[in-house]
Amino acid sequence: MAIFNMRVLTLEGTPRQRGRQHGEELREMIGRHLDLYRENIQQDTGLDAQAFFDRFYAETDFLPIIEKYTPDLLDEVRGIAEGSGRNFDEVLARQLSDEDPWFRQIVKFGREVPENCSCLGTSETGRSLIAQNMDSPAYYDGFQMLLRVREPDSDVESLVFTVAGKLSLAGMNNQGIGICCNTVLQLDFNPRGLPEDFIVRKVLQQTNLPDVLSFMRSIPHASGQNYLLGGPTGVVDLECSAHKVVEVPPLLNNRRVYHTNHPLANNDTQSWDALLERGAREAPQMVAQMKARQTTFDRFAALKRDVEADQALDVRRAADILSDHTAPVCLHHLHQGNYTLGCLIMELDVRDPRLNAAGGPPCSTPFRTYTFDARTEPGTIRRTE
Repeated sequence: MAIFNMRVLTLEGTPRQRGRQHGEELREMIGRHLDLYRENIQQDTGLDAQAFFDRFYAETDFLPIIEKYTPDLLDEVRGIAEGSGRNFDEVLARQLSDEDPWFRQIVKFGREVPENCSCLGTSETGRSLIAQNMDSPAYYDGFQMLLRVREPDSDVESLVFTVAGKLSLAGMNNQGIGICCNTVLQLDFNPRGLPEDFIVRKVLQQTNLPDVLSFMRSIPHASGQNYLLGGPTGVVDLECSAHKVVEVPPLLNNRRVYHTNHPLANNDTQSWDALLERGAREAPQMVAQMKARQTTFDRFAALKRDVEADQALDVRRAADILSDHTAPVCLHHLHQGNYTLGCLIMELDVRDPRLNAAGGPPCSTPFRTYTFDARTEPGTIRRTE
């Protein structure tokens, strides 16, 4: 289902008030989304959802680190649970969409390898641009939306792409700070680290790229993740894991970056290696099928071909690249596994920051351009035919 006009929900006030507003206004959507999430847990793990939550929380300990670094966002999650009338445990678990996959691996060797997202970026023109396809399990579709978050006692305002009931997936703010995320499941995880959704929203509270990078290098990361970070002064790609934060150097004359779902610079893969060894002994067919379904290397090759082409890498070109079907970079429901939930192309100019967003596969879903000044959607971009 292609979403042509995503809902935009403006959240203001204290964190608890923002969460309650989110939960109350989207109560029906959040309920349907969480019901599908619970069904997916049952289908994928064989565990009742509550039994999964009980084990998840018994074997991890995220709350102390969330309370240390992002207490306001934890309060917002509590508000979402209150406003939607859902249990806090399941609402919190839904914020842990990059921690859930590696825990499912622990439960059952990981039937599926979550391969979420292809991204690219450049600052060669003097105007930074980062972009990504946000790929997700198919049951996310239909719940896409943008949150316009206004921080209390601050000039910072963010546009956050997400699904109903969830703090974030990716986004940008009016200071020209943007963040894209790619799961890199091979990288080591930390059951006491800061989860990805909280990291994204904390980044979007920052006003400059140096502060973003300082934060990213100072925290314990819960999940293996590639973060493509941009600001008016440049673009930086970081592969983050439990024990390392490693910068990925630009791959074309120090001008452009691109990434999919395998590590390029970070070798912190101890848990993944141990899991594959265990799987090879106890479930070799499952491991072989998992490897056969991987598309990350094909998508990376497609990005390399297109991003490194001798063409200007602007908004329209980014939309064309992310619409590729040869790898495929752009995923439809006909593909096994994930679906391109949305495409984000962020123009990170502090004077005129813009988010170009499509709520579905970019090849067939019209883009809307969202700004911070008029708080409207003034136009669209068109892909090159």
